[in-house]
Amino acid sequence: MLWVEDQHEEGPVEEISQTLSISKILSKFLVSLGINEVESAKKFLNPKLAYLSDPFDIPGMALAVDRIVKAIDNKEKILLIGDYDVDGITSTVIVKKNLIALGLNPMHITPKRKTEGYGLTKEVLNRGLKMGPINLVIALDCGTNSKEEGESLHARGIDLIIVDHHQAKEKFESQSIQINPHLHENKGEPWRFLCTAGLAFKLVHAILKHLRQKGVKKAFEINPKDSLALAGLGTIADLVPLRDENRILASFGLKYLKEKPSVGLHALLAQANILSNSILDSEDVAFKIAPRINACGRLDDAEVATSLLLETDQEKSKLLAQSMNDYNEERKGIESKLTENALQQAKNSFSNRPAAVVCGQGEYWNPGVVGIVAGKLSSSLGKPCIVLAQTDNECKGSGRGVEGVNLVHSLAQCAKFLSHWGGHPAAVGLTLPKHNLEAFKEEFIKVVENDTGGSFPEQSLRIATTVKQEEVQESLLDDLRNLAPFGQDNPEPILAIKKIRLANEPKKIGTGSHFRFSIHNGSSAIAGIAWNMSDRIPPTSTDLDLAFRLRWNYWNGRKNPQIILENWRVSN
Repeated sequence: MLWVEDQHEEGPVEEISQTLSISKILSKFLVSLGINEVESAKKFLNPKLAYLSDPFDIPGMALAVDRIVKAIDNKEKILLIGDYDVDGITSTVIVKKNLIALGLNPMHITPKRKTEGYGLTKEVLNRGLKMGPINLVIALDCGTNSKEEGESLHARGIDLIIVDHHQAKEKFESQSIQINPHLHENKGEPWRFLCTAGLAFKLVHAILKHLRQKGVKKAFEINPKDSLALAGLGTIADLVPLRDENRILASFGLKYLKEKPSVGLHALLAQANILSNSILDSEDVAFKIAPRINACGRLDDAEVATSLLLETDQEKSKLLAQSMNDYNEERKGIESKLTENALQQAKNSFSNRPAAVVCGQGEYWNPGVVGIVAGKLSSSLGKPCIVLAQTDNECKGSGRGVEGVNLVHSLAQCAKFLSHWGGHPAAVGLTLPKHNLEAFKEEFIKVVENDTGGSFPEQSLRIATTVKQEEVQESLLDDLRNLAPFGQDNPEPILAIKKIRLANEPKKIGTGSHFRFSIHNGSSAIAGIAWNMSDRIPPTSTDLDLAFRLRWNYWNGRKNPQIILENWRVSN
């Protein structure tokens, strides 16, 4: 693996360090992120709610607020339709809770993945409209490409507001009100890359601002900050760039999730074994909270997650959180079997091809889990991978890409073989008739080959900066904490130490797949751990270069710095 260390211009590093009175290492981290100006660095290090832009800056917001306020004034019937992932579920709950507080009683519905598919489909609409007479439908995290469904609602005299951040597959005139930054030219706005949970927060903020200006008493009784935990949760889980307003929402979302969780979120945190004395970070969301919410939708029962986030009774919340945990354990078992099968198929049939499209059917080929497996395959094989679950007449699944491949662009060139598709450049969902499978495989691989020349860059490890042994101290952890929360476009820095020897012989732990070690950092030693690297244990008698992350380790009521080893090599 190629180690690529960031290069830093000395001028901006010195200026930011001296002006803001921060360490040179922290200044280097900021410059690595492309933050070269003092004012930008100051805002990045100190995100504030006051930095959020006026929600009415977003196109479509004023129209959406006017229509919702009309519904409030006339006590109209509203149906919320949200996607079955974390972003869609948190968006639904944000809007529903605030509309209830404003005196409405909106209904909500979440699509069943297996029978109704993704988003604003005819199937989910038919089920939703049976719930009673509806005046307004609000689609959350879906609907951008639902042209026919929108026309159907208009023909019935039902208005539609779409709050979404997915890219449009084609341009068409819509009679709906749309809040979607990606339908407009990118001018670098701070709200450009908000996910739907972020857009839902902005929508609620705009409604309350409008009503307060009108002197509506209820609007003054509702605090938009109460929606921050859910907005931050959706933002981190949906892997949007954690810059600008996303960084603000993620930062304050984690703060409110830790300090002021709702009854349902409190039960979920407890079920996920998140310790009360630990610092809640984006990794907790990504690996402990989000998987439990997503597992419900993946196994076709997303309503369990929505119910938990709406619940106010402690005992009911505990039961729902336990149910979500059970779903997550079931999901992990299915995922393990499916990954093993899909990886073997990819290696057997696509080892010399620039992409892989694997398909299967049976007990473990669950359409709700294929996205996770596609991500594991693309990471492991270093190329775009699509994983499809086959039913009697169709194949449904997900694709995950690699750097240099835009999957939305790739699928657009294969659209003649597909019945449904959409998503982001790095992650897509698709459905196709079974009889088109072989033709699609060849066309997709051909498209990827034409776009990339059939080769991808050598896998590399980005090193933020090289540090000295004695610099691996708590002060360095404080610098890293100032950069959090980490995520898309703000990765956790990987550090390097060069020409160092381990303090002792590494010891295998757990099942034998991992090992512990330690290094000297001046007057004492600091412990380290290497996950799934026991097949490549470094020697103790040779000078080594270590690439690692530095974190706090919480154990038995104590916290100590700990090295998380990413890679190692023999020093030159």
